[in-house]
Amino acid sequence: MKGYAQNNPFQREREVLGETIKKIRERKGMTQEDLADKAASNVSYLAKIENGYVNTSVRYLIKIARGLNVKVKELFEF
Repeated sequence: MKGYAQNNPFQREREVLGETIKKIRERKGMTQEDLADKAASNVSYLAKIENGYVNTSVRYLIKIARGLNVKVKELFEF
């Protein structure tokens, strides 16, 4: 596992969620900066999410989904 919280029982799910967000973002030709701007956040926090380093809120996932112009459920289609 690449995340630093390897003892977290949901670490793999966080990593897969982050990978899914990254794939969608890249498929849409967006940089992390582009998405951070649309999600009213910063690149550093978005990078941590994409790498599975942080737990994030539903509110923030909604912002990410809106920034990507996808439904929230698409972020969980692993």
